[in-house]
Amino acid sequence: MGPVEEFRTNGAGLGYDDAKVGETFIRIGVGVLRKPEEPRFGQFKTYEIVDPGKWTVRKGADWVEFNQELTGPSGYAYSYRKTVRLAKDQPRMTLEHSLKNTGRRAIETNVYNHNFFVIDGKPSGPGFVIRFPFELTATCDLNSIAEVRGREVVYVKELDKGQSIITNLKGFGDSAKDYDIRVENSASGAGVRVTGNRPLSDIVFWSIRTVLSPEAYISMRIEPGAEFTWNINYDFYTLPESK
Repeated sequence: MGPVEEFRTNGAGLGYDDAKVGETFIRIGVGVLRKPEEPRFGQFKTYEIVDPGKWTVRKGADWVEFNQELTGPSGYAYSYRKTVRLAKDQPRMTLEHSLKNTGRRAIETNVYNHNFFVIDGKPSGPGFVIRFPFELTATCDLNSIAEVRGREVVYVKELDKGQSIITNLKGFGDSAKDYDIRVENSASGAGVRVTGNRPLSDIVFWSIRTVLSPEAYISMRIEPGAEFTWNINYDFYTLPESK
């Protein structure tokens, strides 16, 4: 399933580092959560939700909007709006976001999208290529499963069940034009292009046999009363037939 988005502050939730055991912190888009006794934040752990905030949903023929109003601990509060919109005249889906700081403390966080791409049920392996508009450098070994070749990540072999690869990708600049990622599968002749209107702050590439995930991060610092907006476009296309 996807796309799936997550906000993180210092690798955890908003206010997590300041909260004592039994106190609360925030996961933006989820709610106010209780901090248990634990050695470190669990990114994929299910925490007790103390307050989910106030959710409202509006929808039209080709869009749906989700809005969360939340007042949390330690002076944090926000209004988060996300709209999923389908274009009328082209194969495009757009995610429109707005995060407004309604509290008295600055909100400093980043957000990324897992994406979880699957094309025609094809397993992650040769035939898939992930393209970027800049020269890439991988920070971790891809275990002879995939390779960075210039501006592309290509698979050398198919992942087996239980195998995974993960690395940060470097080489992007401070312009939003570098938020431009293409995932293509030559066997299916299908591709998707992901573009954002904010500069990248990080890229993590993660893959298991069933999905591949180029995860593009955006960082933000929102002062009280200010609003931060960003959009992500997904354009779907077919590859030209080889001759």
